[in-house]
Amino acid sequence: MSDRRNHKGFTLVEMAVTVLIMGLLLAMGIPALQSMNQTLQLQGTAQNVASQLRLSRERAISTGVNQVIHFTPNFPGGTTIDYHQHNGAVGEGWSFPNGITYYNTYPAYSSVTFSRDGRASNSGFLVLENTRGARDTVSVQLSGMVLTR
Repeated sequence: MSDRRNHKGFTLVEMAVTVLIMGLLLAMGIPALQSMNQTLQLQGTAQNVASQLRLSRERAISTGVNQVIHFTPNFPGGTTIDYHQHNGAVGEGWSFPNGITYYNTYPAYSSVTFSRDGRASNSGFLVLENTRGARDTVSVQLSGMVLTR
């Protein structure tokens, strides 16, 4: 009689090949995930800025009080940008995520005031950029319309 048993399981070589393939897939997948994360952060930041601008416009229309939003670079210290409502005292602000920067293409656009009829004090746009160089734009028209692209 033969003393062979039916052993079930994986050999050491099979396990090593599986771990190697999984490692290669992971090494190739992480840069793609990081790129996707940066793109989503950029889009989310543009949508947040546009939403705050639209909210200020709606607040000006509903309350009949002018609403001002300031865009202040490096405030508070160590951040890239702070944007906040400013009606008398400086309200709580919002800052951009790490890696998101902006620049004005219209010099007078460090603040915008929405009047009670919904119009903006000036038109212009912010260009938001991530570390990969991808850009999104938030624009404000004199009519008060806020657009993203």
